[in-house]
Amino acid sequence: MAKKQNDFYVAKAILGVVLLMVTGVGLWYWSLLSEMRQAVDDYRQGDAETALGRYEEVERKIRGVGMLRFIPARDRQNLFLNQARLLYDLGRYEEAAEQLEKENEIAGLTTDGRFFLLRGDISFRKAVSDYQESERKDAKVLEDALRSAEDNLRDSLRLVADDWDAKFNYEFINYVRRMMNQNQDEEKIKILMENVRVKQTQPKALPPDQQS
Repeated sequence: MAKKQNDFYVAKAILGVVLLMVTGVGLWYWSLLSEMRQAVDDYRQGDAETALGRYEEVERKIRGVGMLRFIPARDRQNLFLNQARLLYDLGRYEEAAEQLEKENEIAGLTTDGRFFLLRGDISFRKAVSDYQESERKDAKVLEDALRSAEDNLRDSLRLVADDWDAKFNYEFINYVRRMMNQNQDEEKIKILMENVRVKQTQPKALPPDQQS
Protein backbone atom coordinates (compact mmCIF):
# COMPACT_ATOMS: atom_id res chain seq x y z
CA MET A 1 0.00 0.00 0.00
CA ALA A 2 2.81 2.38 0.97
CA LYS A 3 4.57 1.66 -2.34
CA LYS A 4 1.43 2.55 -4.29
CA GLN A 5 1.12 5.81 -2.39
CA ASN A 6 4.77 6.63 -3.08
CA ASP A 7 4.31 5.88 -6.77
CA PHE A 8 1.25 8.11 -6.79
CA TYR A 9 3.14 11.02 -5.22
CA VAL A 10 6.08 10.56 -7.60
CA ALA A 11 3.75 10.54 -10.61
CA LYS A 12 2.00 13.60 -9.25
CA ALA A 13 5.31 15.40 -8.78
CA ILE A 14 6.43 14.55 -12.31
CA LEU A 15 3.12 15.76 -13.70
CA GLY A 16 3.51 18.99 -11.76
CA VAL A 17 7.00 19.55 -13.19
CA VAL A 18 5.75 18.86 -16.73
CA LEU A 19 2.86 21.29 -16.30
CA LEU A 20 5.26 23.94 -15.01
CA MET A 21 7.52 23.42 -18.03
CA VAL A 22 4.61 23.62 -20.47
CA THR A 23 3.33 26.75 -18.77
CA GLY A 24 6.79 28.29 -18.88
CA VAL A 25 7.22 27.55 -22.57
CA GLY A 26 3.74 28.90 -23.26
CA LEU A 27 4.46 32.17 -21.46
CA TRP A 28 7.81 32.51 -23.22
CA TYR A 29 6.24 31.99 -26.63
CA TRP A 30 3.39 34.38 -25.82
CA SER A 31 5.98 37.05 -24.98
CA LEU A 32 7.59 36.55 -28.40
CA LEU A 33 4.24 36.94 -30.15
CA SER A 34 3.71 40.12 -28.11
CA GLU A 35 7.05 41.42 -29.40
CA MET A 36 5.90 40.74 -32.97
CA ARG A 37 2.68 42.66 -32.33
CA GLN A 38 4.71 45.53 -30.90
CA ALA A 39 6.83 45.52 -34.05
CA VAL A 40 3.65 46.04 -36.06
CA ASP A 41 2.79 49.07 -33.90
CA ASP A 42 6.31 50.46 -34.37
CA TYR A 43 5.96 50.16 -38.14
CA ARG A 44 2.55 51.81 -38.17
CA GLN A 45 4.07 54.72 -36.24
CA GLY A 46 6.68 55.08 -38.97
CA ASP A 47 9.61 53.43 -37.17
CA ALA A 48 10.62 50.65 -39.57
CA GLU A 49 14.12 50.28 -38.10
CA THR A 50 12.82 49.59 -34.58
CA ALA A 51 10.21 47.18 -35.95
CA LEU A 52 12.89 45.30 -37.86
CA GLY A 53 15.07 45.13 -34.75
CA ARG A 54 12.22 43.56 -32.78
CA TYR A 55 11.65 40.87 -35.41
CA GLU A 56 15.38 40.12 -35.56
CA GLU A 57 15.50 39.73 -31.78
CA VAL A 58 12.50 37.38 -31.83
CA GLU A 59 14.18 35.24 -34.48
CA ARG A 60 17.44 35.24 -32.51
CA LYS A 61 15.68 34.01 -29.36
CA ILE A 62 13.83 31.24 -31.17
CA ARG A 63 16.99 30.10 -32.96
CA GLY A 64 18.86 30.22 -29.67
CA VAL A 65 16.74 27.39 -28.27
CA GLY A 66 16.55 25.48 -31.54
CA MET A 67 12.80 25.90 -31.88
CA LEU A 68 12.52 27.58 -35.28
CA ARG A 69 11.46 24.36 -37.02
CA PHE A 70 8.91 23.53 -34.34
CA ILE A 71 6.90 26.70 -33.86
CA PRO A 72 3.60 26.96 -35.81
CA ALA A 73 4.38 27.29 -39.51
CA ARG A 74 2.20 30.38 -39.89
CA ASP A 75 4.05 32.23 -37.12
CA ARG A 76 7.42 31.32 -38.64
CA GLN A 77 6.30 32.43 -42.11
CA ASN A 78 4.99 35.71 -40.73
CA LEU A 79 8.27 36.29 -38.90
CA PHE A 80 10.33 35.84 -42.06
CA LEU A 81 7.87 37.66 -44.30
CA ASN A 82 7.53 40.71 -42.06
CA GLN A 83 11.30 41.08 -41.80
CA ALA A 84 11.58 40.83 -45.58
CA ARG A 85 8.85 43.43 -46.04
CA LEU A 86 10.62 45.84 -43.72
CA LEU A 87 13.95 45.33 -45.49
CA TYR A 88 12.15 45.90 -48.80
CA ASP A 89 10.59 49.07 -47.40
CA LEU A 90 14.06 50.25 -46.38
CA GLY A 91 15.45 49.57 -49.86
CA ARG A 92 17.65 46.67 -48.71
CA TYR A 93 16.51 44.39 -51.52
CA GLU A 94 19.19 41.69 -51.41
CA GLU A 95 18.76 41.22 -47.66
CA ALA A 96 14.99 41.05 -48.14
CA ALA A 97 15.40 38.29 -50.74
CA GLU A 98 17.74 36.36 -48.43
CA GLN A 99 15.18 36.61 -45.63
CA LEU A 100 12.49 35.04 -47.79
CA GLU A 101 14.79 32.11 -48.60
CA LYS A 102 14.93 31.11 -44.93
CA GLU A 103 11.48 29.54 -45.17
CA ASN A 104 12.59 27.40 -48.12
CA GLU A 105 15.61 26.24 -46.12
CA ILE A 106 13.34 24.96 -43.36
CA ALA A 107 10.21 23.74 -45.11
CA GLY A 108 11.27 23.31 -48.72
CA LEU A 109 9.65 25.35 -51.48
CA THR A 110 6.91 27.46 -49.90
CA THR A 111 3.38 27.43 -51.22
CA ASP A 112 2.51 30.76 -49.60
CA GLY A 113 1.58 33.24 -52.34
CA ARG A 114 2.69 36.18 -50.20
CA PHE A 115 6.31 35.07 -50.55
CA PHE A 116 6.10 34.97 -54.34
CA LEU A 117 4.44 38.39 -54.47
CA LEU A 118 7.16 40.02 -52.38
CA ARG A 119 9.88 38.12 -54.23
CA GLY A 120 8.52 39.47 -57.50
CA ASP A 121 8.37 43.02 -56.14
CA ILE A 122 11.93 42.72 -54.83
CA SER A 123 13.18 41.48 -58.20
CA PHE A 124 11.47 44.36 -59.93
CA ARG A 125 12.73 47.03 -57.56
CA LYS A 126 16.27 45.69 -57.76
CA ALA A 127 16.06 45.62 -61.55
CA VAL A 128 14.95 49.26 -61.62
CA SER A 129 17.63 50.28 -59.12
CA ASP A 130 20.39 48.50 -61.06
CA TYR A 131 19.14 49.99 -64.32
CA GLN A 132 19.08 53.51 -62.93
CA GLU A 133 22.54 53.23 -61.40
CA SER A 134 24.30 51.60 -64.35
CA GLU A 135 26.16 53.82 -66.80
CA ARG A 136 25.32 51.53 -69.68
CA LYS A 137 21.58 50.96 -69.88
CA ASP A 138 21.62 47.29 -70.89
CA ALA A 139 18.11 46.42 -72.05
CA LYS A 140 18.86 42.67 -72.15
CA VAL A 141 19.92 42.58 -68.49
CA LEU A 142 16.85 44.60 -67.56
CA GLU A 143 14.51 42.33 -69.49
CA ASP A 144 15.96 39.20 -67.84
CA ALA A 145 15.41 40.73 -64.41
CA LEU A 146 11.88 41.76 -65.32
CA ARG A 147 11.14 38.26 -66.57
CA SER A 148 12.24 36.84 -63.21
CA ALA A 149 9.95 39.27 -61.39
CA GLU A 150 7.10 38.40 -63.74
CA ASP A 151 7.58 34.66 -63.10
CA ASN A 152 7.33 35.15 -59.34
CA LEU A 153 4.19 37.25 -59.66
CA ARG A 154 2.65 34.64 -61.94
CA ASP A 155 3.34 32.00 -59.27
CA SER A 156 1.77 34.28 -56.68
CA LEU A 157 -1.39 34.58 -58.77
CA ARG A 158 -1.46 30.84 -59.31
CA LEU A 159 -1.64 30.42 -55.53
CA VAL A 160 -3.85 33.44 -54.76
CA ALA A 161 -5.78 34.31 -57.90
CA ASP A 162 -7.60 37.33 -56.46
CA ASP A 163 -4.53 39.19 -55.13
CA TRP A 164 -4.92 42.63 -56.70
CA ASP A 165 -1.39 43.77 -55.81
CA ALA A 166 0.02 40.79 -57.69
CA LYS A 167 -2.33 41.39 -60.64
CA PHE A 168 -1.42 45.06 -60.89
CA ASN A 169 2.32 44.46 -60.69
CA TYR A 170 2.22 41.52 -63.09
CA GLU A 171 0.33 43.50 -65.73
CA PHE A 172 2.64 46.49 -65.35
CA ILE A 173 5.83 44.46 -65.71
CA ASN A 174 4.33 42.57 -68.63
CA TYR A 175 3.54 45.93 -70.27
CA VAL A 176 7.12 47.16 -69.83
CA ARG A 177 8.50 43.96 -71.36
CA ARG A 178 6.15 44.24 -74.34
CA MET A 179 7.38 47.77 -74.93
CA MET A 180 10.96 46.53 -74.91
CA ASN A 181 10.21 43.62 -77.25
CA GLN A 182 8.44 45.93 -79.68
CA ASN A 183 11.56 48.09 -79.85
CA GLN A 184 9.80 51.09 -78.42
CA ASP A 185 11.75 54.30 -78.13
CA GLU A 186 14.54 53.71 -75.58
CA GLU A 187 14.03 57.15 -74.08
CA LYS A 188 10.38 56.37 -73.35
CA ILE A 189 11.36 53.16 -71.58
CA LYS A 190 14.04 55.00 -69.61
CA ILE A 191 11.53 57.62 -68.45
CA LEU A 192 9.02 54.90 -67.56
CA MET A 193 11.56 52.98 -65.49
CA GLU A 194 12.86 56.08 -63.72
CA ASN A 195 9.39 57.25 -62.74
CA VAL A 196 7.84 53.87 -62.04
CA ARG A 197 5.50 53.56 -59.10
CA VAL A 198 4.69 49.91 -58.74
CA LYS A 199 1.78 49.28 -56.39
CA GLN A 200 3.14 48.16 -53.01
CA THR A 201 1.51 46.44 -50.06
CA GLN A 202 -0.01 49.13 -47.85
CA PRO A 203 1.33 49.54 -44.28
CA LYS A 204 -1.94 48.27 -42.80
CA ALA A 205 -1.29 44.95 -44.55
CA LEU A 206 2.25 44.55 -43.22
CA PRO A 207 1.40 42.17 -40.36
CA PRO A 208 0.21 38.97 -42.04
CA ASP A 209 -0.10 37.42 -38.60
CA GLN A 210 -3.16 39.61 -38.12
CA GLN A 211 -4.76 38.48 -41.36
CA SER A 212 -7.13 35.56 -41.65
